[in-house]
Amino acid sequence: MAASPNNQLSETKTLDSAAQTKGQDSPQPSCESIPPSDPQSTADTNPGEKRKRDDDDPTQNSSPHPLWKTTLCSYFRRQDGSCTHGSTCKYAHGEEELRPRLDNTWDPTSERAKKAMKGENGEKVAAKEEEEQEVMMTEMVMDGGEDGEECGDPELSKCLVHLPRKWHGDNLRKFLSEQGITFKSAKKKKGMVVGFVSFENAEQLKSAVKELEGKSFGNKNLKVANVIPRPFERKVKSAMAATLNSQQTIDDASIKENAGVSIASNEVQDGATNCDGSALDDSTSKAKCARGAVTPLAHMPYGGQLEHKKNSVMQMLKKLTRNARKACPNGVSLPQWVLQSRERGGLPCEVEGIIESPVVNGYRNKCEFSVGYSQQGKPTVGFMLGNFREGVTAVEEPVDCPNVSKIACRYASIFQEFLQHSSFPIWNRFKNTGFWRQLTVREGRSAGKVADENFEANISEVMLIVQVCSVGLDEAQVTNEFERLAQAFAAGAAANSPPLPLNVFVVQDHQGISNVAPADAPLRSIPIPKTESSLQPETANNIIEARIHDCISNLRFSISPTAFFQVNTLAAEKLYSLAGEWAGLGPDTLLIDICCGTGTIGLTLAHRVGMVIGIEMNASAVQDAYKNAEINGIKNCRFICSK
Repeated sequence: MAASPNNQLSETKTLDSAAQTKGQDSPQPSCESIPPSDPQSTADTNPGEKRKRDDDDPTQNSSPHPLWKTTLCSYFRRQDGSCTHGSTCKYAHGEEELRPRLDNTWDPTSERAKKAMKGENGEKVAAKEEEEQEVMMTEMVMDGGEDGEECGDPELSKCLVHLPRKWHGDNLRKFLSEQGITFKSAKKKKGMVVGFVSFENAEQLKSAVKELEGKSFGNKNLKVANVIPRPFERKVKSAMAATLNSQQTIDDASIKENAGVSIASNEVQDGATNCDGSALDDSTSKAKCARGAVTPLAHMPYGGQLEHKKNSVMQMLKKLTRNARKACPNGVSLPQWVLQSRERGGLPCEVEGIIESPVVNGYRNKCEFSVGYSQQGKPTVGFMLGNFREGVTAVEEPVDCPNVSKIACRYASIFQEFLQHSSFPIWNRFKNTGFWRQLTVREGRSAGKVADENFEANISEVMLIVQVCSVGLDEAQVTNEFERLAQAFAAGAAANSPPLPLNVFVVQDHQGISNVAPADAPLRSIPIPKTESSLQPETANNIIEARIHDCISNLRFSISPTAFFQVNTLAAEKLYSLAGEWAGLGPDTLLIDICCGTGTIGLTLAHRVGMVIGIEMNASAVQDAYKNAEINGIKNCRFICSK
C-alpha cells in the first residue's frame, strides 16, 4: 500500500479478494480461523467516558444490522442497569435481549457462553472431545508405519496427541518403556505432535490408555486418540519394486468411461457424514468435508462474512497499537498515531470497511489439490482437512467449495479416477515416499465484463500441473504413465458438456518433503492427445508453449506454470485502481513494484506514471513480465530479476 501524499498514516481500506475462503493460494495454505471480535470495543474509548451516540437509529431500519444486540452493553452493566441510549442502543441490555452472533456463538462474557464453556449443556464440549479423539493420519493405516512395519489391527492401535514436536520414534519408545507400557510398535515423526502405538492384545491397550491418558507435557496433557478404521479396502502396489511390463494399457473407451464419471459419483463413501454433519449411515468415524476446512465462513451470508473479516482486521490493528505502546522505551515519546488511537477506540487509523469482490463463487483461477487418501482410505484428489503436524493427512474432494470453479473440480475428479487404476504409489507424508503428490489447475479468462452467474463461461484457457517424485523409478515406465494421464485428461475434457478447455499439461518433478517446490524444480511439458471435440488450440507441429493468458484491466497477461498471478482477477482490478488513487501518481512518478511477479501492478498503473521498475526473484516471472509489457505495447517498464 502506498503512503498518502501528506506522508501521514492513511485510512485503511481492506479489499475482500476471497469471498468465502481464508486465503489458500501461494502456497496453500493453510487456514486458522480468527474468533469474532467484540464490536463494542470500537465504541468504548475510556472506561468512565460515555459513548457518542450514532446519528442513525438502527431500529428505524427494516432489517437490523447483523451484529445488532449480539454483544452485552458494558455501559449498561457498569451503571447498574441504565444506559442513556435506551432502546436505541446497539448493544444488548441484559441476557434477555442478547442475540447469537453470525457464527452461532454468544458474547463470551454472557452466561450462555460461560455455561457452554463449562459444558453444562453437554453438546459443545462433547463434540469437541469426540473430535479430539480422532486423528486423520490416513497414510499410517494404508501403507503401514515407518521402516516397513505394519500398523496392525486399528482396534489394537492408538494415537498419542500433544507429544513434544522434537521427539522422534526412539524418544517415544523410550518414554513408553519408562512408563512401564508394554507395546508392539511405536512410531513418531519429528515435527509432529502425534505418535502411533500398537499393542498385542486388548489387555495391553486398556492398561496403556489408563496409564497414559492425561500425562502432562509442559502446558498440555497427553491425549489418547483412536486410529480410524477404513471401510474402503484397496491394495497399493509399489511401483518402485514392481515392473509395469505386464500391465495392460487401459483402452480409450475405458478411459472415456472413467473420465465421464460425474463429481457427485465420487462423493463421501460409506461411514461418512454430510458437510452439515448429518450421518449418511452408521459410521466408524466422525467425517469432515473439504468445504468446512477450506471455506470456514461459507455458512454465513456474504454480508456476514465481510463483517467477520472487518472485525478480525480491527482486532489485528488494535494489537499493533498495543504492541507499539509496549515496545516504546521509557523516556521516548509515543508516535502520534499511537496517541491518537485513543480517539479511535484503540485503532491506529480509521477503518473504512471492505470492498466487496465482484464475483463470490468460483472466482479462483488457481487451485492446488492435494493427492492423498480420504477418511475411508480411498485415493482422493482434493483438500487436506487439517494440519499435518497435528496428525491430519486425510484428503477430501472439493465438493461444494464455493470458491473453486466447476472446471477445476472436474479436472480433480478426472485425475482422481485415473489414480484408482494407477500402479504408482501416492505420496506418503509420514514416510516421504511415493510418486503422485499434487494437481494444480490454472485458468485464464478472456477479456470482457462478466457477472457471477456466468463467470466460468469466460474461462478460455486451462493449464494442468501435476507434481510427482520420480526418484528410483524407471524413466520409460514414468513416461508411459504420463502419456496415459494425458490421454485421460484429454478424454475427460472432451466428454464434458460443453467440452472443457485444455491448453497445457506440465509435470513438475519435486523431491522435497513439502509440496512447496522451489522455482527451479524441473518442469516437463506433456503433449495432449487430440480428440474430435477438444478445445485445444491449433499450432504448427503441435508444439504448445507452456503458458496461458488472463486479463486484468483490459490488459492481457502471459502466465508460465510457476509464476505468481492474482487468484481473483476482478477483485485485483479494484485493488490496483485504489492503490493508484491513494499513491497520488503522476507523470513524474517513479513507481517501484517489489515482488512484481508477472508485472500486473506496474503494468496496470504504467499509463499513470513516468517509469515503472519491477523487482522479482522468480526468473520465469520476470520473463513473463517483459512478455506482458510487449503484448500490451507498454514501453515505460523495466523488470529486474533479483532479491
